[in-house]
Amino acid sequence: MRGPTEPQQARRDAGPVTDRGAARKAALLKAARKVFERKGFIETRVADIVKQAKVSHGTFYTYFETKDAVFEAVSHQVIEEMVEAMTAPPPTKEVEERVHDSIERFVHAYRPHATMLGLMEQVGTFTPELRDLRLEARNTFVERTRRGMERLKAEGRTPADLDVEYTAESLGAMLEYICYIWFSLDRDFEETRIVDALAHIWSRALAPR
Repeated sequence: MRGPTEPQQARRDAGPVTDRGAARKAALLKAARKVFERKGFIETRVADIVKQAKVSHGTFYTYFETKDAVFEAVSHQVIEEMVEAMTAPPPTKEVEERVHDSIERFVHAYRPHATMLGLMEQVGTFTPELRDLRLEARNTFVERTRRGMERLKAEGRTPADLDVEYTAESLGAMLEYICYIWFSLDRDFEETRIVDALAHIWSRALAPR
């Protein structure tokens, strides 16, 4: 396939400059997500995406160079939507309540995006670029956890010697993997019990009695 024309490359770099262009790109992203979730990454073709979006191949290549590129864009959109869903007012509760609320928000943010997140986990094994995308997503969530732990530490709610960086990595991995086996591998967890159990473990790790 020939490389992009200069106008195509400029549009990809700058993004849509008109409302119509923005709407067309949004429709492509929506269509791509539906196809990826239905067929998986490997089986999806650009032809499937343009058929779902009811646009031409030329329109697709105006905004995206490859299937990998549109998958990356959809993945970034998922991360942004999850972060927005997890946004909460400044915490004023006790450690246990704050931890429980944080875990519950993560679960509720994860659930509607579980299929794409599962695909990101799988696709992260294919190429360095897509692996970096998966790590970027994970780092976004770990960084939020780390900042929350730093606030607790500054308030004197956690031990002074708590290794915030690695505790955030470890507890974050626990939460993410539970959600993965719950929503992607269909392990039948009872929500109240699993959230309570996770909150108990996190609270004891952050504020041991």
